Amino acid sequence: MCVHIVVAYYLEPRYLFELIESVRKQTCDDWRLTIVDDRYPGTAARDYVAELGDPRIEWVQNERNLGTSGNMCRCMTQGRLKYVTAMGADDALEPNYVETMLRAFERHPNAIMVHPWVTVVDADGALTDSLVDRIKRLMSRSAWRTGELAGPAAVRSLMRGNWLYCPAMCFRTDVVPRAEPMGEFASIADLAWVVDMLLGGGTLVLDPTPAFRYRRHQASHSSQHAKSLARFTEEQRYYAATAAKLRAHGWTTAARAAQLHVTTRLHALRAALGALADRDPRLAFALFRLSVRRIR
Repeated sequence: MCVHIVVAYYLEPRYLFELIESVRKQTCDDWRLTIVDDRYPGTAARDYVAELGDPRIEWVQNERNLGTSGNMCRCMTQGRLKYVTAMGADDALEPNYVETMLRAFERHPNAIMVHPWVTVVDADGALTDSLVDRIKRLMSRSAWRTGELAGPAAVRSLMRGNWLYCPAMCFRTDVVPRAEPMGEFASIADLAWVVDMLLGGGTLVLDPTPAFRYRRHQASHSSQHAKSLARFTEEQRYYAATAAKLRAHGWTTAARAAQLHVTTRLHALRAALGALADRDPRLAFALFRLSVRRIR
């Protein structure tokens, strides 16, 4: 078996059922599935897996609840086959996912990670196209035209705007140890993993074959603004630390892009306007300051 699919589980079981069936319908059987239960209440999902009796599927439960980012980071380290995909339990694979990933790695011997084309769906599985997804397509247009990016070019593009759908990506398992532990950058851990891996050498391949369904849930308007300040403060610390790391590595253009992190600044500014509309001027001012703050 070549592709180890590791799923971070803590949500309504019906999504996990859909994911499991999408894996079992793969056109290529070269896979193994591990579900890492972050101590979700109830046994419905575990019972479902047990009833399937599929030896390719295993269930692992954390000793304690790690939270969304913590459990996903653990999943990234659980790969025991040549390639690993760490995904959320509300996403799903197209039937050709495993086949597409293996073909891409075979065609690109320098690849350490492959990103397929992603279809975005809502909570009910219907196609959706949010502002975030439109911006991701815009920011990644040049990268998709190129198809395969060496480390400096890939990181430079991602520092301008994080257009990845990281749960859809398949990684060479041997490069995963390059990524530093999550540490203080939990909200941006997926980008941090990818950058750390690319710093060690190898390329990012973008395969235009639709192979993954990414589920985007609609968060409440007030919840988004309440979390904005802490998230953007953490992200600024990440970009400052990464700019220094990239300069030390000699990737100066990527370092400058990290210093500017234009898309994140625009996102903070948009959140500031939203906070102002919600009559929270203190939060709006704090977010505005973050959007214009210079980092070294």
